[in-house]
Amino acid sequence: MKPWKDCESDEERLDVHNGLLLSALWDAAFDRGLVTFDDGGCPQFSTQLSEEAAAELRWQAPIRLTDKHRARMEWHRSEVFEKGAAVVGSATID
Repeated sequence: MKPWKDCESDEERLDVHNGLLLSALWDAAFDRGLVTFDDGGCPQFSTQLSEEAAAELRWQAPIRLTDKHRARMEWHRSEVFEKGAAVVGSATID
């Protein structure tokens, strides 16, 4: 969940708990802080994401998270989620 540029070591970068297997669409939204997941594995959508865009993500069921994933996800929620990263180049994702 922590971008490689923010990791303090190669060990942290390569930690299997520092990532999720997501579709390209979910991955892009996650990396830009438009979505994150709570400790139960359910998505939380940014207020920067329109209701229409959130609906297009077609969420089905919670993802399984280990305690190590939850610790990493806490970092994502505090450092990435809703931090204005939704602006890509000159376009805003909505």
